[in-house]
Amino acid sequence: MKRRTFLKLAGIGSLSVAAGCTSRPENTLYSLVRAPHDMVTGEVRWYASVCRECPAGCGILAKAREGRAVKIEGNPYHPVNRGAICMRGQAALQGLYNPDRLMAPKIKGHDGTFKDISFEMAKGILQKKVKGAAGKAEGGIRMVTETTGETLYELFSDALGRSGALKPLVLEPFAYESLRAAHKAAFGDEALISYRMEGADFLLCFGADFLETWLSPVEYSRKFAAMHGLEEKRKGRFFHVSPVQTLTAANADLWLGCRPDTEAAVAMGLIKAALDWGRGEHLFDELKHGLSRATAAYTPEKVSEETGIAVEDFNRLSNGLLESRWPLVLPTGSANEGPNAVKADIASILLNYIINPTLSLFDFTGPQRVTTAAPRAEADQFFDTLSGRPPELLLIYNANPVYGFPPARGVEAVKAMLEKDAPFVVAFSNFMDETAAVADLIFPTRLPLEMWDEYGGKEGIYATLQPATGLLAPVPHIGDLFLEVFYSAENRPAADYKSLLMRSGMEKAGVRSEREWLMDVIRVGGSFKEKEPVKANAPQVNPDVPAMLSGPVSDSLSDYGNGAASGETRRETLAFLALPSIRFFDGRGGNRPWLCEIPDPMTKVAWNTPAILHPETAAAYKLAQEDLVEIESEWGKLHAPVYITAGIQPGVIAMPMGQGHWGYGRYADQMGTNPLILMPPHTNPESGGPICAAPVTMVKRGRRERLANTDGSRSQHGRTIALTTSIEEVTAHDANHPVKHGLTMHDAPIWMPTPEGYDKHKDFYPAHEHDGYRWAMTVDLDRCIGCGACAAACYAENNVGTVGIERMLEGREMSWLAIQRYMDDDHPERVIFLPMLCQHCDNAPCESVCPVYAPHHSKEGLNNQIYNRCIGTRFCSQNCPYKVRRFNWFSWQWPEPLNLQLNPDVTVRGKGVMEKCSFCIQRIKGAHGIAKNENRKIRDGEVVPACMQTCPTGVFTFGNLLDEKSRVRKMVEDQRAYQILSYLNTKPAVFYLKKVTQHI
Repeated sequence: MKRRTFLKLAGIGSLSVAAGCTSRPENTLYSLVRAPHDMVTGEVRWYASVCRECPAGCGILAKAREGRAVKIEGNPYHPVNRGAICMRGQAALQGLYNPDRLMAPKIKGHDGTFKDISFEMAKGILQKKVKGAAGKAEGGIRMVTETTGETLYELFSDALGRSGALKPLVLEPFAYESLRAAHKAAFGDEALISYRMEGADFLLCFGADFLETWLSPVEYSRKFAAMHGLEEKRKGRFFHVSPVQTLTAANADLWLGCRPDTEAAVAMGLIKAALDWGRGEHLFDELKHGLSRATAAYTPEKVSEETGIAVEDFNRLSNGLLESRWPLVLPTGSANEGPNAVKADIASILLNYIINPTLSLFDFTGPQRVTTAAPRAEADQFFDTLSGRPPELLLIYNANPVYGFPPARGVEAVKAMLEKDAPFVVAFSNFMDETAAVADLIFPTRLPLEMWDEYGGKEGIYATLQPATGLLAPVPHIGDLFLEVFYSAENRPAADYKSLLMRSGMEKAGVRSEREWLMDVIRVGGSFKEKEPVKANAPQVNPDVPAMLSGPVSDSLSDYGNGAASGETRRETLAFLALPSIRFFDGRGGNRPWLCEIPDPMTKVAWNTPAILHPETAAAYKLAQEDLVEIESEWGKLHAPVYITAGIQPGVIAMPMGQGHWGYGRYADQMGTNPLILMPPHTNPESGGPICAAPVTMVKRGRRERLANTDGSRSQHGRTIALTTSIEEVTAHDANHPVKHGLTMHDAPIWMPTPEGYDKHKDFYPAHEHDGYRWAMTVDLDRCIGCGACAAACYAENNVGTVGIERMLEGREMSWLAIQRYMDDDHPERVIFLPMLCQHCDNAPCESVCPVYAPHHSKEGLNNQIYNRCIGTRFCSQNCPYKVRRFNWFSWQWPEPLNLQLNPDVTVRGKGVMEKCSFCIQRIKGAHGIAKNENRKIRDGEVVPACMQTCPTGVFTFGNLLDEKSRVRKMVEDQRAYQILSYLNTKPAVFYLKKVTQHI
């Protein structure tokens, strides 16, 4: 007998004895002798899929270990995101493993409480209800669904049609109604187009938050970096007009704060200026004369009067726009602010048409999939019809109207309708959200990481989803469920949804066999064949459009808050704006702890929902930071702590959406505030979209509510942390940039973290000798937009614990990488973002002070933290000038099954241990193993830390500083390169490139 055979038999015998002794043999795990190829212990498998955290449809790769997904990254082959992913995409993992995810169907009893039932019983109830409601005219069965792929939507429609029902209503809180109405008016087609932002040299935006939630933020972040990043000592210019300085506005060269809902006046002023400059000669006479009449009154002085923008700032804007060669104008944001949104969007389209006759930066070839969503007015009519003539059965798939509609529509009307005896409401939901809580039957179905499907964020993209993890519960696929419930065995279009998907996918992808479909389509995440560039042909613009711009900007929210506060009651009317959230989108991300813990990029507030005010407004109401206020509109009332910033117009209150759930799990329940409580129930009559702004009154409540604010200070206090340089300095000759040789804050040189950076006259310690590698990173501040995707990726990759609001209020957050936000002391509207992580110093202050040598300098230059040595003195944290080390005060718990998200390649730290960024050493070790097997050195660019991998704008570069040909070494030699607090001579291995400012 061979030794290997003997060990196999001995192992089987031992396992048999162990299995017979345990009381729960079904839970005993065995190492498989012949494991499936995608479940080998310790071996990583990647599964291409599509992110469904918003309608953009970015391609993702799910990393699986031992049958469970442990990390999500962007798919480099996908044409939308090309390898990057936002923080919401990273947090999709926490939807999969959320401890409050429903693992079994629930039926509501007569007493209003839910009880668990089996999936078979739930399917039987659904079949019975479908059979009873089928054939009873069009209103027997109705359905509401989120935006889905074509195959699934066609199945829904066909199944409902066979039962005599209408097609499903596609419900999205952000359906871009005003922009669709503007396209319909101008071009006769409401399709939401794409924009070739990367081809512009001047960008003007009227509120579109394209770096946060607007249409396809990861795609536009990449394009923005290409347009606005420094390339060959040139960069494009970016102006942003809005009443609130959002993250997108903070990245502008000039943010022009206007009164709410007056963007239309700015756009029409620019149209007039363009016509006065002689632009628009290509316009046919009827359109040109109509525009001249409609905009005749909008002189710079009139625009200033309407909007509050200074005349000189408006002139700078108009001159920059009209002097540029390839300008692009973007419309309003994801959520309409007020009645003039359609007018502003039409004006932006016409302005593009005047200054770029071919509309070459408009891409009409691939409309966004979210165009299929119904306008809010249509959704209102849908629920009104249900209330007056309820169907027997209402199906709701991944939609939450009770939370997402204003109170008179959602919390009150929709909830009251759903709670009636008729219809019988089935919520295909995986969480007990607000809408599921009023359903009669809650039927969990598979999440995107568990299912076969297809979804293209744009027309012409065929992207596929596939299961990337094992099932936590026997939840069915929504497609399989419909095939079983709505069809008999004889007339089903396919045996199961996977077969249906494969059949339609083979046709769309142009493949001929199942093997081709699996190998050429599923394996890469879709069919992404390169298309021939389409020449932009400007569509004919409707000559009647100027009539829609005629008349003053009336009934505007700019009338609210114009008067200075006076008197004792402080009951003056203010304008309240509900803003989309980069973290929570419309609220669907509110139950992901990573998204709750990573602070908002502008306020740096986590877990809370603050009311954002201008200092003048706060002074008028005698408010200080964190004072609690009561804000009331005609339709609702809420309480919130105050956050004071210069990034908002006086007389305006802003609040991000996404929190304030009264269900949805432990991380969302009663956390923060939902600003939609204050919104009007009616919609914009011109677009049918919701109005996300309201006139309100505000009263000080006389107490405070602390904010989990992580920024410490908004000012750098004169320290050399986040530095800028002008475009003029960058374009000057290198001779004008002499090498520094001083020892003070402003004249200290770059101290290389290699032997060449040591000087026996200046250094107390000798140089470290590095064995072939000295790992280093560069961070280009000119490309950092502050989106926080890198912070989320770090949480996911390195098992960083989330501590909750109570611990964050004590200053005990655990983030290894944080985006610091600084504001200019003299011009607080100028913002700079800086990713801060362990600097991996060569002269590390933490290493010399630790009594047990837990901080260890490796042979490749990494500042390692040896957890088994650490005794928790925290001397290293006290000695670190960068304050990037985190101490575990508690043993952070991951409630099951959230523990399944943990990366098995990274140690889970416990109480009493210090931790910090490791440059993703597990990835470095993985590259070492591959290089060793191939008998070579690690190639430049082969090691990609999690922060670098996910960044949509290319901020980070990582590599070997000892390799003079490496990209990181070349970037260190850039004239913009510097080290934070370099005068301390810690010799950091993280180099920053100064942000390039343009004084407009």
